[in-house]
Amino acid sequence: MNQDDDELSSLIRQHATRHTAPDALRASIRTQIALAEAGRAPAPLSTKPPGQRWLALAWPTAAAGFALGMLCMALVLPVAQRLHLNQAMDAELVTDHVRALQVGPLTEVASTDRHTVKPWFQGRLDFAPPVFDLAADGFPLLGGRTERVRGDVVAALAYARNRHMIDVFVWPTTALLPPVRSVHRGFNIVHWADKSMQYWAVSDLDGTELERFARVWQEHVTAK
Repeated sequence: MNQDDDELSSLIRQHATRHTAPDALRASIRTQIALAEAGRAPAPLSTKPPGQRWLALAWPTAAAGFALGMLCMALVLPVAQRLHLNQAMDAELVTDHVRALQVGPLTEVASTDRHTVKPWFQGRLDFAPPVFDLAADGFPLLGGRTERVRGDVVAALAYARNRHMIDVFVWPTTALLPPVRSVHRGFNIVHWADKSMQYWAVSDLDGTELERFARVWQEHVTAK
């Protein structure tokens, strides 16, 4: 450094004004320094006992796994519950169907005329179930009765198909469900809903025939 530099430095020290850096600027500088030091320096050795170090590493993984497990339960549990309820409903309706066949009555109003069967439910139910005469499609109406399902009184319509009996349990719903077939104790069950009523057809009839019955029923609902 030459003499001129020395004189300039002396003048600055004597006459220049001093200003304190703003807190935000100082914090930013400290942050940049810390980041630079972290990038250069090796990771410090942990002073925690091995067990505590393992817990510190394992805890985030365990927490994430627990959260994922809870999410899976939230998604799967409603489906499992719905399947379980459907299985329980299948069993209950098959029992009602078998009891009606063995002990009776299969019908409390015996008629092939829908205009006789449908009015019979007035005063016995708090809803009006649809009733169709499906004889032209190979499923003649035999009559109807009431059944108690899960504490509610529902309609049960009896149909025939080549000596096979078909019970159709009907009660209100706002759901819309396509026909789904299941089997319980050798009996076929087809369940569907049309946002007005839900239907459970139960029979020892061949499954494909019972599905055809459901399609014929849906066609009549659409046509009415």
